[in-house]
Amino acid sequence: MKRMITAVVLATALAATAISCGNDSPSSASPKSVTLVTYSGYALPEAAAKAFTKRTGIKIKLVATDDAGAALNRVLLQAGSPEGDVFFGVDNTFLGRAQKSDAFVKYSPKANDDVPREFQLDEAARFTPIDESSVCVDYDQSWFAAHQLAPPTDLQSLTDPKYKDLLVVEDAAASSPGLAFLAATHAEFKGGTDGYWRALKANGVAIAASWSDAWETRFTVSGGDRPLVVSYASSPPAEVVYATTPIDAPKSAVITSTCFRQIEFAAVLAGAPHLDAAKQLVDEMLSPEWQEGLPLSNFVFPVLPGVTLPAEFQRWAVRPPAPLEVSVKELDDHRDAWLSSWRDITE
Repeated sequence: MKRMITAVVLATALAATAISCGNDSPSSASPKSVTLVTYSGYALPEAAAKAFTKRTGIKIKLVATDDAGAALNRVLLQAGSPEGDVFFGVDNTFLGRAQKSDAFVKYSPKANDDVPREFQLDEAARFTPIDESSVCVDYDQSWFAAHQLAPPTDLQSLTDPKYKDLLVVEDAAASSPGLAFLAATHAEFKGGTDGYWRALKANGVAIAASWSDAWETRFTVSGGDRPLVVSYASSPPAEVVYATTPIDAPKSAVITSTCFRQIEFAAVLAGAPHLDAAKQLVDEMLSPEWQEGLPLSNFVFPVLPGVTLPAEFQRWAVRPPAPLEVSVKELDDHRDAWLSSWRDITE
């Protein structure tokens, strides 16, 4: 939701190599299994996964390793001889790379017909949209109030000297939200993006290795020294849900004009040992029950219209009205060059 890496998940990461989900099953002595390959921050919507196992007799196993980009690279290297049946976690920043590979087969659930066209970025019908979220600059409301300073209003204002040494972003070469933020700056500034990053560096931007380092270590909400952080539009409800000491409202808020849309996809792997079960799982991921479980398991928005959102999402999650976007083709054509320039400027 990628989550995150693509997909944000504040729950404990699933780091085991193969994890079974769901003990309930029909009376079959040896129920089938299906293996979902994903990134380590992904969390199954447990109630929906267990219901799927009970109804079909198919147990879901996870192979969860690395972040979203590294997990995709692993799948591409195994094209035709996968370690699982379904891959979940490629988002629009890496979709172009996945589309060039023969690691995936054509399959599209019937429910995909109900998903809005804005989320359907693969004309070859191999990659099914499952969730969407936005990477945004979030700010610590209490910190800005205490310092009697208005928060930034957009990306350009982050270069204002009054915000010097206040922003932390993730490494664009190693982090999904970091890459999404880099893409957001290209969507906003086009040919002026390198100049923008030079201005950010001159204004004291800090580069964190990962989202967890940025949010949990550097962000002032977590006790750090930076009141501005690249995170997600769904971070405020996650802050409430996972607060160690219960809180009534989040301390963080979202600067919506900085948001970049991320869409996460699932696909059946070429050479999947359990092809029929793989298709059933992708079908299930677009079911109302599975989609309803996504907000509080991975803190992302479902792509299926009409899904009821939990109260925390309705109250505090932000769905930006006009998120920044870059086409899959433009991202694929320029990603490496953008990253090269970014490294030269920030290192």
